[in-house]
Amino acid sequence: MVEKRTLERGMEESKEAVDKQIAKGKNVAGRVVNDLGKTMDDILINLKSFQKDLDSKITEYKETNPSRIDLDLIDSGEVLYIKADLPGVAKEDIDIEIVGKELTISAFFGFGCEDNDNESHKDECNFLIKGRKYGPAKRTINLPTKVKSDNSKAEFKNGVLFLELPKIEIQKLKVDID
Repeated sequence: MVEKRTLERGMEESKEAVDKQIAKGKNVAGRVVNDLGKTMDDILINLKSFQKDLDSKITEYKETNPSRIDLDLIDSGEVLYIKADLPGVAKEDIDIEIVGKELTISAFFGFGCEDNDNESHKDECNFLIKGRKYGPAKRTINLPTKVKSDNSKAEFKNGVLFLELPKIEIQKLKVDID
C-alpha cells in the first residue's frame, strides 16, 4: 500500500508538473501570438503609410505631367476653330500636323527650372511644391470633316493656340435613275 500511495503521489506530482509546463507553454504561446499580432499590426500600419505616400506621389505626377493638351473644338458651320491651352510654351516648341481628318498638336513645356532651361541642369531643381506642367505633350483628335490645310491659320497668343481650319466643301451629286 505504501508503494501504491507513493506511486499515486508521484503521479500527482507528475500531473502537477505537466499542468505547470502546459500553463507555462500556454503563457509563452500567448505572448508569442500577442507579439506576432503587434508585429502584424505594425506591418499593416507601415504598409498603409507607404501606400498613402505612394498615392500622393502618383497623384502629384499625374497632375504635373502634361501628356495631354487641353483644347476646345468649335464647329461654326464652314470653319472649325480650335483653342488649345499651352501656358509657358514657346512658339518654337509647338508642332501642328493635319493628315486627312486627324489633327495632332505637340508641345514641349520645358524642364521646370526657369534659370536652367536646358536638359543638363534639369536635375538641379529641388521642387518643394510642383504644381505646373513640364515635359512633352501631345494630343491627337479626329476632326468631323477634312479641312483645307492651305487656307488654315494658326495664332499663338498669351499661352493659347488658336487654329482656324476651313472645312472642305463636300459636293453632293444627285444621280438620276433611268
